[in-house]
Amino acid sequence: MSATLRSLNWTSVTWTPSGSPVVLTGVQSVAFDTGGSLLPFSGDGDRAVTTLVNDFFDPSCTITFANVNAASSLVIGQTGTLTATLNDAKNKAATGGGALIYTLSNAMIENVPQSGSHRQYGSASVSIKSFSTDGATNQLSIAAA
Repeated sequence: MSATLRSLNWTSVTWTPSGSPVVLTGVQSVAFDTGGSLLPFSGDGDRAVTTLVNDFFDPSCTITFANVNAASSLVIGQTGTLTATLNDAKNKAATGGGALIYTLSNAMIENVPQSGSHRQYGSASVSIKSFSTDGATNQLSIAAA
């Protein structure tokens, strides 16, 4: 079946530190930010930008999910790799079916707030930043499943 070019639900959201992977379940939202930055230049008699370059990228991700037990095992400052699959609306995560696999390498957990209210499901979120080991390689990659 051909891809619908519509996405529906995240699966296989996994944080993999140097130890055992932590699968985040009950995922309600995943937001990847490419963190791009543009640097404009103008000089002399220019009245508009004459050069514009992408000078920096700082990718990050925020995930909101229901598995508070998994959240309690995430350690602020811990480094690892985050992977998450954004499913095709009809084909789910089938190979060649339109799903996308996001991978954030050299990632570090920034914060893991958790909450719960009376007569409500508990929830957690995790914010993850990343760094480049060589100052040039983008830490975020997106590939077809």
